[in-house]
Amino acid sequence: MRTNPYPDEPTDVLPSRAPMEGLQPRATPPVPPPVSEPTHEVDNAENRLEEARTVRYAISKLNDFLQWFLVVLEVVLAIRFFFKLIGAVDTNPFAGLLYNLTNIVLFPFMGIVPTIPERFALDTLIAMGIYWLIFWTIRRFMRILISGPEETTS
Repeated sequence: MRTNPYPDEPTDVLPSRAPMEGLQPRATPPVPPPVSEPTHEVDNAENRLEEARTVRYAISKLNDFLQWFLVVLEVVLAIRFFFKLIGAVDTNPFAGLLYNLTNIVLFPFMGIVPTIPERFALDTLIAMGIYWLIFWTIRRFMRILISGPEETTS
């Protein structure tokens, strides 16, 4: 046995077992089952959030595609305007291909204004402005679709 570093204090601090033998143990109350959130609601919320992210991503990608398409269309129409301005003839294979491809998108604008000199293709410039306005409007609408009310759309 160890030696007591404080000899003046009693070493037996625990009461004897005899007085406690007559006590009955207390009944423990039943433990209620743990309350947990229904997992189907949590899973449902996570699925909706994932679907919202997917839709937002798809709209953003479509917006990027429209921007790319607009840039290509505007560049091709600008090249056509420049070719018409310098008088490139359509018998040249490249100029003929460019004229034929752009005639598809310029069809609604052909003859919109009386022809000034044939070299100055004013209908091409009008088409460029109208197409830019249409694509800008569509892209702006899609940006509004994916932004929340608290976000700013610039």
